[in-house]
Amino acid sequence: MIHQGKIVKLLGGFYTVQSGQHRYETRARGIFRHEQVKPLVGDEVLFSITEGDNLNAIEKILPRKNALIRPPVANVDQIFLFVPIAQPKYNRYTIDKLTVYYEQLNVPVVLLLTKVDLAPKEAAELALSYEASGFSVHPVSITAPDGWKELEEAMRGKVTALSGVSGAGKSTFTSKILGLDLDTQDVSRKTNRGKHTTRHTELYHQDGIFVFDTPGFSSFSPEEMESEEVKDYCPEFRKYAQDCRFQNCLHLREPHCGVKAALEEGLIEAQRYDSYLKLYEELKEREEVQWR
Repeated sequence: MIHQGKIVKLLGGFYTVQSGQHRYETRARGIFRHEQVKPLVGDEVLFSITEGDNLNAIEKILPRKNALIRPPVANVDQIFLFVPIAQPKYNRYTIDKLTVYYEQLNVPVVLLLTKVDLAPKEAAELALSYEASGFSVHPVSITAPDGWKELEEAMRGKVTALSGVSGAGKSTFTSKILGLDLDTQDVSRKTNRGKHTTRHTELYHQDGIFVFDTPGFSSFSPEEMESEEVKDYCPEFRKYAQDCRFQNCLHLREPHCGVKAALEEGLIEAQRYDSYLKLYEELKEREEVQWR
């Protein structure tokens, strides 16, 4: 018998599907591997329930609203990108690559600055930097419950994916918002990186709030993006690109470039522009290798 449900958990190759008030453990049919498609947590699926020792099986993935690589989830309304000020310290280039990737998917991004008490001045400067680039930024502090309430309301009625490096505070955030007791650990003293406390992907929900808790990661490279597309996903460029002489201006060495003029006037932050150049060159080099 075929049923419809949503994948709410992936652990060790087994998918937990929620259908009504019941949950079913399933495996994905081999056809998905042949079609090079993988079911994701958040997918709406059709699945079969079998009798006896045979395991239930996912038969079909229904059309997706979107699908992300980092984190690997589907049908997301917004991203909360966790940026730890310290322990482990954020990497600006990784943040900027992620924002470009999420802009490409047209998924709204909110930057959550965590552990701000360890370097409050630096946190304030970082917040101003990304706010100037057009992003919504929220410092997150255990000692400031009003801020948590504001975020909780912003999540209500939406599916929110948490993104960021290991140890950034994603599981702590989920625990506090939903009143759960998730596994959290301190940052490794040896590497100063977060330990992978979340080892599987799961969609939690309570009182109209849906949150993906996912394993963290230490690096990221956008897939299926052309180097010449990167400029389109830097929101601070759009206003000034209208002043470029050439419609296809890449904002590199072209004359009469509105973006470069805004950069020189301090209207576009140099750090963000440097990240744009670095990502452009990274993708350009990858394209040249592919064509050799």
